[in-house]
Amino acid sequence: MNFTVEAYMTKKPFTLKLPASVSDAMQIMASKDVAAVPVVDPKTNYAGIVSRRDILEHPKEDELSLLMRTDLPTLSSKDSLDKAVTIFTKILRRHLTVVDSKKVTGIITPYDILDAVISKKLETPISKLITRTAIPLHIKSTAKMVERVIKLTKVTAFPVLDNNGNLKGLVTERDLLNGANLDSKTVSTQLGIGEDDDAWSWESLRDIYTFYYTIRDLEIPNVEVEKIMVKSPISIFEGASAYDAAKIMKKSKFTQLPVRDVDDELSGMVYDFDVISSLIK
Repeated sequence: MNFTVEAYMTKKPFTLKLPASVSDAMQIMASKDVAAVPVVDPKTNYAGIVSRRDILEHPKEDELSLLMRTDLPTLSSKDSLDKAVTIFTKILRRHLTVVDSKKVTGIITPYDILDAVISKKLETPISKLITRTAIPLHIKSTAKMVERVIKLTKVTAFPVLDNNGNLKGLVTERDLLNGANLDSKTVSTQLGIGEDDDAWSWESLRDIYTFYYTIRDLEIPNVEVEKIMVKSPISIFEGASAYDAAKIMKKSKFTQLPVRDVDDELSGMVYDFDVISSLIK
């Protein structure tokens, strides 16, 4: 089995050439359904990377050269997965660019590396992999409250509990938009997209707008979390293995799972970052 970056990365990712704007990056993210875009200079050499997270944290910056991250480490296609995992678990960023001879050859995420955990059938217990404290919300919390907590904590997924502390749901940043008064024409106008462009799916447009709304005065409805959350979310027992968690995440396309203890109560959240750390423990 080949456990190098090349075996798990996405080859030939979409890139942006400087000079370019943040709006250009957002259009690629929406139309190609990607969450980060490597940036190259006029000679097509790697220059940096921009992600949804960068745009959310600096929503008023539209000059790509000022917003893109040039300080993040890169990988080569021949690097080991161990090196990639070590970097991911240290910097907690979701994307690393793969660069060979100054050219972008790929991009890799913790979610991609879950396949290696599955291949190795790693049995490390989930309880030994959880690294971050879960931030639970009460089922009667409002969407406005969720919006505020996201901005304060930079966490984007929260377990939802009832009065007895029982897990009832999971709410994410994307769920906030479910009740918002958005239409495809409004979003298309904000992003500078023509109405006749058939390539743009409404789902992708809403997804890209999830972080864009912070500077567009989008009114998040003040409804209870119960009305927008994912009810009865898939969870995992803390005694289950990294292998079990990786399989569930890949099958369900999740990057996090609520964790239950022996009393069937919420004990935390496990993320793909945590699961892939089993490769180096």
